[in-house]
Amino acid sequence: MLRIAPFLTAVMLLCTSSVVLAQPKPERQNFTLKGQIVGMQGAIMQVKADDGTPWLLKVEVKPEDMQLSGTAEKGWIAPGMFVSFTGKFDGRGNSQEPVSEVTVFTPREGTPLGVTEEESLGGIGSLFGGDDGSSKPKRKAADEITTYLVNGRVAGVARDGKLNVVAGGTRVSVELADDAAVKVEVSDPRLIRPGDKLEAGGWFYQKGQGIISGKLLIEAQPFTAPEDPKKARIRAREEAERARNGEMPKAEPAAAAAEEGVKPAAE
Repeated sequence: MLRIAPFLTAVMLLCTSSVVLAQPKPERQNFTLKGQIVGMQGAIMQVKADDGTPWLLKVEVKPEDMQLSGTAEKGWIAPGMFVSFTGKFDGRGNSQEPVSEVTVFTPREGTPLGVTEEESLGGIGSLFGGDDGSSKPKRKAADEITTYLVNGRVAGVARDGKLNVVAGGTRVSVELADDAAVKVEVSDPRLIRPGDKLEAGGWFYQKGQGIISGKLLIEAQPFTAPEDPKKARIRAREEAERARNGEMPKAEPAAAAAEEGVKPAAE
């Protein structure tokens, strides 16, 4: 009886293997998905589709197939980022007015980095001087104001908020207007955050688990400027002092009014 047991076990294993082998291989299917990102770790993304279906997706796209779009506060711009803007400069290269709109972008193949006179965007010339075909560029008059398109890399941000930008072989310093519009058009997956909206294409064998291998479009939440370290330390000390005194943290006016059942006054 003891010798029969191993034989029966082997037969059962063979039968089980036959059933597994007899099952058809899942068919690969393509998908186009819209939804919201719940979480992300490395190349793995957890998404809740618009129809409520949860998905676990692995991102396998080329940088040129990814686009993250959004807006940002001007204080979010940091050294190392590439920016594009139009500004007015005199013949000495001094900026004449704050820049009202700037785009943070990822350079792609064929993207020119440098400074181009707005009236001659067909080619890149020397900053503050045109190229008339002679060996020496024609210099602009010191008081001549010209509009230029600048595509360059932020080399630094001054204490007064001015951006120092290296554009090709030219370095410029510009101030952003207080209400400057900052657009973000990049291909950097490190900027993806939970809460961002997504549209992606790829394939799967089992619904709910797939590979993003086509286009990946991200509609990002607004990017905010980091808190000033000095202000953060002051705020932390104030909160610690209130905690020691047994005081409650200060609530927002609307929240405090709601707790008391009072409708906040219209602004």
